[in-house]
Amino acid sequence: MVDAAILGLGWWGQALVSAVQGKSERLRFVKAEVPDVAKRAAVAGQLGVALTESYSEVLSDPSIQAIVVATPHSLHGEQVVAAARAGKAVFCEKPLSLTREGAQQCVDACAAAGVTLAVGHNRRFMPAIAYLQDALGRGLLGQVLHL
Repeated sequence: MVDAAILGLGWWGQALVSAVQGKSERLRFVKAEVPDVAKRAAVAGQLGVALTESYSEVLSDPSIQAIVVATPHSLHGEQVVAAARAGKAVFCEKPLSLTREGAQQCVDACAAAGVTLAVGHNRRFMPAIAYLQDALGRGLLGQVLHL
């Protein structure tokens, strides 16, 4: 069983914890880092996770093996790199970063630390996306300016 912490317990963070908590034999959430503990106390109790306002507490906790990032997009890069440096596996909701450089820093930090990095983007397996990937690979789309 992997003990994980989630960063952010807003609407989507709650959905992620609810999808797993008490249902998975592989993962359980034990802690949530939120900016306002009082605001999330009731939902944390329902979900069965402890709360903290301190990301450094999460990072230094040896019982936490993985971090799930479900915070505002502007925080993702910094949080992923810090998790990697702390030796924690990372699942980050999309986007991984707001810039290519930031995303590369996340990838490099996880590779250097030897930890798994996964990015939540459930549409990558849709047939239309697979078609676009194939068309792009075969050069059928011309010069791609944005994707």
